[in-house]
Amino acid sequence: MKIIIERLWPELQPYKLRILIILVLGAIVSGLKAVSPELLRQLEAAWRADDHTKAIQIPIAIAVLWTLSGIARYYHLFWMKFTSDQIAVKLRRDLMNKYLSLNLGFFHRFMRGSGGLISRMISDIQIIQGAIHKVADIVREPFMALLTFAYVLYLDWKLTLFILAALPIITGVMRRLARSLRKYGHKNQEAMEELTKTLKESLDGTRIVQSYNLEGQLRDRFTRQADHFLETQKKIINREELAGPISESLASITLAMILVYIGQQIFSGHLLVGDFIAFSFAIGLLQDSVKKLQASYLKLQQAAVALERMKDIMNTSSTVPDPDSPVPFNETWASIDFKNVSFAFEDEAVLKNVNLSIKRGEVVALVGSSGGGKSTLVNLLERFFDPSSGHIEIGGVDIRKLSIKDLRDHIALVSQDVFLFGDTVKANIRLGDIDKEESLVEGAAKLANAHDFITRTREGYDTRMGDQGALFSGGEKQRISIARAIFKDAPILILDEATSALDSESEVSVQKGLDQLMKGRTAFVIAHRLSTIAKADRILVLKGGRIVEQGSHDDLLNKKGEYFRFHQLQAH
Repeated sequence: MKIIIERLWPELQPYKLRILIILVLGAIVSGLKAVSPELLRQLEAAWRADDHTKAIQIPIAIAVLWTLSGIARYYHLFWMKFTSDQIAVKLRRDLMNKYLSLNLGFFHRFMRGSGGLISRMISDIQIIQGAIHKVADIVREPFMALLTFAYVLYLDWKLTLFILAALPIITGVMRRLARSLRKYGHKNQEAMEELTKTLKESLDGTRIVQSYNLEGQLRDRFTRQADHFLETQKKIINREELAGPISESLASITLAMILVYIGQQIFSGHLLVGDFIAFSFAIGLLQDSVKKLQASYLKLQQAAVALERMKDIMNTSSTVPDPDSPVPFNETWASIDFKNVSFAFEDEAVLKNVNLSIKRGEVVALVGSSGGGKSTLVNLLERFFDPSSGHIEIGGVDIRKLSIKDLRDHIALVSQDVFLFGDTVKANIRLGDIDKEESLVEGAAKLANAHDFITRTREGYDTRMGDQGALFSGGEKQRISIARAIFKDAPILILDEATSALDSESEVSVQKGLDQLMKGRTAFVIAHRLSTIAKADRILVLKGGRIVEQGSHDDLLNKKGEYFRFHQLQAH
């Protein structure tokens, strides 16, 4: 329960006044209902005394009280459930903000993949939301239970001994069920993660799935995971629903003992039939309150598991911190400097003491085998990670002193892995930058050799891309990605295999656009095609996390070192 109080109370605090009103409404509902047993007792007395006036007034009073109770209950539940929905939206927003703040390393390390993160966003918060719904019962039913218990005590204190005798047994059973629920709650939510992960992989990798005839394997895997989820769900349902029958069985045994006692009291004249009616009704209300509290308690146990899983994400430190007082970007910068930069990922060195100065307007090609550190170098420049040691400066300013937004506003990226949003072509090129003239969108597309195929679509630039740009070929998607970078018009460019998906004819025209774009700008070009590399002002050869060679294309060929061997491999 500690984590529920710690994590949920801060979320409830903005609604303190509303929660207070909900509590008052809950008290009104309970209070109005709790009066009913006494009214029934008085009604029986009126019948017995042949009091026709009270025999009419009391039923009317009961009807009025229950109507008022119904109205109060409506607003009580409406505001409680609406508040829980607001909190669920807030939790999802917080989780989304956290996801967006996490660095790339977190996503590389998170073993359950994006399916696990989606499961936390959807399934876990649904469980938390359901538990918050039950807060209405938690704040209302104890008040009802106390009132009815006090009334039973008022009727006959000896009768309450039977009720008190059953409480330790019910409490013990509930605690045992709660522990079991938390255990299977973890397993159930992990099973849901695996289901979500398999579903996402199957949909994202449809082409590979169909090409390699993996439908059967994925179908079997999904079935196994669904069966496992169902098995854990069965255990949860078993424990949830077991609480009711156990409580009812104990209540029925207690009630049987009470009825025997009441019978003896009625026979001896110490108790009236009206007292019995009132007592029975009060016991019914008390039992209903206890059942609702049990159900709410078990829901809270499941929510505790979900909150723990959410807390694990929220407390992770895999973030790139923004400075508290960022300095403005130096628009007159003259160079980008890597000073003694090292970087390790999970204790494995990726870059080792890199020292590098790149002049403004210089085009630098990064060459080397896979794992040499090329992508890591540019990832550090964009602050997807921070160096393990050393620092990077732009215009003499450590980039950690710049706001992340300001830094990235000055960098345009074209990646080998093209990502397109399920929006229009125009929106994918603009990426939210609505201040620039619309004509610049077409201009960027023309430079990227994308204008012709875009205008051939039925709705042109207003054509929706579909999921991950499904309506376009790989080369077309790459050219839209290049148009996006051209439109951004940033002074620093990162081209990570930017022309890898283009045919030779398209590459020629796109390369002309890129050449024009790179004039006067600083560009980092990661490429394997010799035609792209040879045009660079300087080529850096990375091996084992170090820069082992640098120079122009001709100079490096004459050295007959690492670049020469790379060139020979590419040429043949």
